[in-house]
Amino acid sequence: MKIVIADGHRLVREATVCLLRSTVPGIIVESAGTGAQAVNQYADHMPDVLITELLLPDYSGLELCKRVRQRWSKASVVFLSSIDDVGMVKQALGLGAQGYISKNCRPAELATAIKKAAEGEVYLEHDLATQLAMVQLGSHGLVSSTSSRLADMTQREVEILILIARGVSSQSVAERLNISVKTVANHLSILKSKLEISSTLELLHFAVESGLVRYGLKGSDNTAFLS
Repeated sequence: MKIVIADGHRLVREATVCLLRSTVPGIIVESAGTGAQAVNQYADHMPDVLITELLLPDYSGLELCKRVRQRWSKASVVFLSSIDDVGMVKQALGLGAQGYISKNCRPAELATAIKKAAEGEVYLEHDLATQLAMVQLGSHGLVSSTSSRLADMTQREVEILILIARGVSSQSVAERLNISVKTVANHLSILKSKLEISSTLELLHFAVESGLVRYGLKGSDNTAFLS
């Protein structure tokens, strides 16, 4: 079985590679630190499964999933993320992901998720599967308001929110996502209306509260800054 792992944190990435090599017999694992590197690794190795974090240094795991599946429609993508939010699970599954598990999962569960995805089955961590079922049954009262708001956002809106909250300029966002600056502005306007937010600062606060970005030192991956 061949695997490609995309994670912006080298320690996490290399630890996951070592874990899989020790727990899954005969596995071949390649790694990537960015979404762009992951696409290239996929093209070079044509793995059975692509594992990705939601937050990557260049663009999100959602965008990576979208790009890979646009080029290789049968690609199996599993999210191994620090964000265990039902809204993000819905976003990932909507893009065709085969699985979503949190970084708090047991090693055996990661191996199971990979094997299921390689066989074409969908695998969700138990707690996330339960929350998703509640949402689908209309039990919104049992899910946080933040999760509900994230679930109502489109993949592109989530992508732009993450980048803007990281402090990326609208021009750079447009270049990374291959869209126009005007399109970025339109998405931001719609996003603020959906979230009932009036300023970019409030967008940043929402992104941090939802776990999409974290406050940190400038230059670190997946962090948000006030400039």
